[in-house]
Amino acid sequence: MTAATPSTVAVALAIAARRWEASATLARLDGRDAERARSLVATAATLDEVGARAARPPGWAGCDPSWIDAALAGLDPAARAIAIGDRDDPLARWLARRAFGHLAPMPPLGPATTVDELARLTARQLARTLAAIGRRQLVYAVAGSAASDHAALIRRLPWGADFAGELAAVRSLGDRAADLLGGRRAATARTLGLTWTDAIAPMVAGLRAIAAPVSEHGDLAQQIGQRLPRPIGLRAIAELTGPFAQPPADPVAATEIQRAIAHGSVGP
Repeated sequence: MTAATPSTVAVALAIAARRWEASATLARLDGRDAERARSLVATAATLDEVGARAARPPGWAGCDPSWIDAALAGLDPAARAIAIGDRDDPLARWLARRAFGHLAPMPPLGPATTVDELARLTARQLARTLAAIGRRQLVYAVAGSAASDHAALIRRLPWGADFAGELAAVRSLGDRAADLLGGRRAATARTLGLTWTDAIAPMVAGLRAIAAPVSEHGDLAQQIGQRLPRPIGLRAIAELTGPFAQPPADPVAATEIQRAIAHGSVGP
């Protein structure tokens, strides 16, 4: 437990002192817990708010477990058990809000067809959906390149076996490609700087492609990140709220997102 993290005992002392107006008694106690409790009493307004509001955001347990583990980091085993338990006393509410108050509410798992429903997908379905969008962005960006360049990509890419099929599908769109996938210049910008041999690269390109429509839906960027394992989720939030969140001149069409969701939703 770090010096800045109040122990369970300190929190309990602070709440008791406030509830029974025993600050004078608390002032006579010695030790680190009493000192931290006195500091907490000084922020009594914050403790008051805890009892008036929900301790945890709705659907918090739907976050990837890695987000829950990170939220509980720094709490001792007893405090962790209280934070995730069923207790509803002031101490339990304070600990739960301290641990989970920064998380966005999560929707229930279920089917999705539109961008605003992406966070309803499982982590695996979501990752596959984002990768499907991102692969089409790369293929579209290089569709006009020479066949030799395509052959080199097929040899290098982890998903090289699927490249020819993706290329044929993009070319079959003809003039509709710009309407569905955005302009080729936009696709090139979304894939710029990515190392496409990295397994996560298609996902990142997919995130950039949907960042603008996601930005129109409140907590959606945070919800998408929280559905994914935390290291990937943090990258997802950064991409969804970064430069590509500004509405582009050539957005990815809703039907392209729907196609990717249908592809990614096959299986668990």
